[in-house]
Amino acid sequence: MKEYVTLKDVAQKAGLSISSVSKILSGKDNFKSETRDKVIKIAEEIGYSPNALARGIKNRSGYRIIGFFVPNILNPFFAELVNEVEKRLSRHGFILTLCIFDDDAKKMSDFLKMLVETRAEGCIIAGTREDSCETEFQQAKRYLNMVSIQADIAGIDRVDVTDEKGTEEMINYLIGKGHRDIAFLGYRFDISVLSNRLNGYYRALKQAEIPIRDAYVVESKHDNQALYQSAKMLLEMPNRPTAIHCINEFSASSAYLAARDVGLKIPEDISITGFDGISISKMLMPRLTTIQDPIDLLAQIAVDMLIERINNHDQSIEKKHIYVQHRMIENDSVAQLN
Repeated sequence: MKEYVTLKDVAQKAGLSISSVSKILSGKDNFKSETRDKVIKIAEEIGYSPNALARGIKNRSGYRIIGFFVPNILNPFFAELVNEVEKRLSRHGFILTLCIFDDDAKKMSDFLKMLVETRAEGCIIAGTREDSCETEFQQAKRYLNMVSIQADIAGIDRVDVTDEKGTEEMINYLIGKGHRDIAFLGYRFDISVLSNRLNGYYRALKQAEIPIRDAYVVESKHDNQALYQSAKMLLEMPNRPTAIHCINEFSASSAYLAARDVGLKIPEDISITGFDGISISKMLMPRLTTIQDPIDLLAQIAVDMLIERINNHDQSIEKKHIYVQHRMIENDSVAQLN
């Protein structure tokens, strides 16, 4: 477990008593400005963060807390991932604190600060990038053991799926079914897990010598309504695609709804494929042809890596980056073209 800088450390470096330093840092002091500035500077330099538990905000000294950052839980992938991670952490005696940041840097920063101040032992981060609040992440890494599940956070253990190869396999499958007018529907192409899927799409078309149409590549927003409108736009094109590959099943469910609303049948009029293999894909009719993202295995590897970090005091151990193999699931949402 990582060691936190304490009031005692600040006091020793400043040459003052612990009570004096505590008063200065809490703003309740009559000290000279030079002394106050000196203490504040030392606290910042050595990375002191106040202990919310010691201040009596809520005494949970008997609990071992792990934070879990997800963009939202409207996307069923993250809901299922939270469930799998929580089950495994619970077996090891940890309490999961869910940090839903809604792609909001301020929320993410506040959650990081909260985890540090409540002396959490670590956190798992999914579906984001570090650069949205890079300074806060760098500070939090001093205290929190961190693991990434397909999130772009530098210098921590990470687990990924073979996203690019999985998408490439799916596009090749569509090509093998006679499709050449293949669209790609997604969002947040700035995150590597999703940009890798887009790269798989590009690679497959390039290898098949199929021209890439910019109008067929749609970057929407991470919400149902925006994805629905984007899918509807593709389906109402005069030269609409014969197939739409969706970046995940959150997107595919919106494409299914859009197809129904414009009067198109799947797969007779439009073929649709997805990625993730979550429970929602089993409820789409006709059954969705998709790439399975093994959520249970992602959760298990992430929890194992985090616990290993917590139990190992040697932080110089090389960081791990593990890839989990995808699996294609062929169902009924793709038509064979003549």
